This record gives sequence, C-alpha cells and structure tokens, in this order.
Amino acid sequence: MGSTYEVKYVGELPVAKVRLVVEKELAQFDAAFSRWREDSEIERINRNPSTEPIPLSRRFQQVLQLALELAEATQGAFDPTVGPLSEIYRRARDDPEHRLDERDLAAARALVDYRGVSIREGALVKARPDVRLDLDGIVAGACVDALAERLDAAGVRAYYLEVTSEVFCRGEKAPGLPWVIGVADPLAAAAGAVDTVAELPLRDRALCTSGDYRNALTAGGRRYHHVFDPRTGRSADRMVVSVTVLADRAAVADGLGTALLVLGEEDGKRLLPGLSRYGTLGALFLVGGTAGALRRATYGWPQER
Repeated sequence: MGSTYEVKYVGELPVAKVRLVVEKELAQFDAAFSRWREDSEIERINRNPSTEPIPLSRRFQQVLQLALELAEATQGAFDPTVGPLSEIYRRARDDPEHRLDERDLAAARALVDYRGVSIREGALVKARPDVRLDLDGIVAGACVDALAERLDAAGVRAYYLEVTSEVFCRGEKAPGLPWVIGVADPLAAAAGAVDTVAELPLRDRALCTSGDYRNALTAGGRRYHHVFDPRTGRSADRMVVSVTVLADRAAVADGLGTALLVLGEEDGKRLLPGLSRYGTLGALFLVGGTAGALRRATYGWPQER
C-alpha cells in the first residue's frame, strides 16, 4: 500500500514460516486497498461510474463497514468518501507550484458524504456515480488487526506489529518484560529528530497516532496538512498537533486518531465516552500552546513507564 511494515516475534517458529504468513496477508491487503496500483479493488470501485451494486470481497466489506460505523459515530469527522478531497491535496503535495483553488475544494467537498454509501447483501451501493472512497485513515490499522489474527492462528504467542506507524503488541518480549512503545514528539519530528513524549507498556492492545506534522504541504504560501476535516474540506485546525489512541483493535485506534485530530480536544473528549462498544479507549492529545510548547491532555490514558 505504498508504505512500510515491521514484525518482531518471540518463539520457536522459523522466520521463513512467519514471513510467509505475514507477506501473504500483506499481499491480499495490497490487492484490496492500495492506491498505488490500478488493479486494486478500491481503484476499480472508484473508477466504476455506476450506482448499480458492486460486489465486495469479504475483506473490503469488513473494513468499509467499520469505516462507515466510525463515520456515523464521529458525525462525519472521519469519512471514507473523502477521495475527491484527497486527490486535490495529493496533487498539491506533489507539485510545489500548485495552488489550492477554493472552487475546486468546494466542488470536491460537495462529493463527500459517508451517507451516500451503503453495503447491501455484500455489495457496495453508491448514491451517486462520482462517489470515490479513500480508506487510508483506517486500512493500516485493519491490516495490523488481520496480521495479528494470522499470527495468533499460526501459534505465535508474543509479537510486535507495525504498519505505517500503527502498532499492536501481543504478550511480552520476555517474562516480566513488556513491549514498550513510544509516542513521537511532534516538535522533534518536525525538526528531523527522533524523540518521545510518552513511553507506554503495551500488551494485547493497539496504539495509533495521527499528527498534523506528517505529510504537510505548502500551497499558495499557506501550510496545509494531510488530515483535513471532511465536513469543511480544509485542514483540521483545532490546535491539536497529534492524537494517540489506545484501543483493543488497531483499526478502531487508527480511524479514531484521524477523527479526534479533526474534532479537537474538547469535542473529542465529549465523543469518547459514547464509544464503549469498541472496548476500553484511551487518548493522548498534544495541543499547541504559546512559544511553541505542547500541552498534554488525556482521556482514559494509562500509567506510563
């Protein structure tokens, strides 16, 4: 899917066997969700100019169903139909001379509405033919969840998984020694350095971060970042620099990280108590302040290392 992955595990299974399990699952996700290949399932769906039902693979249906649930739960702060807006931002990112035209943004925004997509009897139904999906805000987490299922089934009892910086850990590195995951310091990352603002023992849980310091672009003299509000078509501007979400499933943490960055600290904290159906959730907001300092705000965040 145009990105990277890393797997570490503890056990006696041969590396070749574990690699085969992992790479088979990655290949299937790439075939379903990659925006980097024309023959992927999502690209075929987006090219289909019809409102007739489009049969979905089971894998695609599961990810899209969760994406639509999160869109409803976040009142559109997360929206899997942001394809038209994503394409405009990608063009601007790839061309330094490109200007984000307000008319283009308005036209693209008019096409974004998760309520214009439904799943009926295993098929996707578009309310209008120009609906275009973009599942990048959830698919890396979903891939991590699928890899975890495969490793569990293969008998791997302790492992660390990372796909596009979305992480899940099972068991311990050694008896009494947990996997410890760091939350990146956005200020250090923006300066090209590596540092953390938090380090958290992680066992049988996922940790995913969304930040406005990743994939930023400058167009027409203004700075934009890749996490934009689907409801307005503009980069989210709630003073929140990054949100890290702790959840039982990486797909949930991934999608909610995007939504909470859009919603901001106050609205995000009001939203989270109503999402108990997704298990116990935690969130760490890093909020911009005076003189460039970052303020921490948390919800359900556990004790750090």
